[in-house]
Amino acid sequence: MRDAYCRIAGANLARTPRVAPTGRRKNKEKRVRLDDRMDDNDDVVVWRPIQYAMASHRRVLVVDDYREAAEALQMLLNADGFECRALEDPLAVCDLACEWQPFAVVLDIRMPGLDGLELARRLRAHPDTSHMLLVACTASASRDDRARAKAVGFDAHCAKPLTPERLLRVLESAAALPAVGPS
Repeated sequence: MRDAYCRIAGANLARTPRVAPTGRRKNKEKRVRLDDRMDDNDDVVVWRPIQYAMASHRRVLVVDDYREAAEALQMLLNADGFECRALEDPLAVCDLACEWQPFAVVLDIRMPGLDGLELARRLRAHPDTSHMLLVACTASASRDDRARAKAVGFDAHCAKPLTPERLLRVLESAAALPAVGPS
């Protein structure tokens, strides 16, 4: 399942060998960071502690105009115990989020018609969705792109090609917290 997603998203599941200062190779993963510092080499940045996750359910809404990537991520999340729905139409996101009440929405940024930044603004502005965890999952990963995502209300930024474990780590840590917000 993870391999299928990785092939579509272009991600590599293998640990990245790093060379230690001593010249010895280390298999080491970067950690999900919980602060404001942004490093262009990090593929996941979390800006705010995730305090309002809805632990009563593990619903995740994935939005990506590339249908195959959205469906592959949906399969990956379902296999890891999340209840996941995938949408490729960004115009349908707000209605479904209000009705279905996922605890997290994973949004691509670059989509035709309505981009992920505007979607995040709308979700944050609506009382029924303002509490949701918003994760940008996008190839737009420069410092400026991350700053724009943070400014409109995203809680985390995952750069594509995405390493699924990193997104799962963000979602798993959020799902383990006490529920806050509409039930």
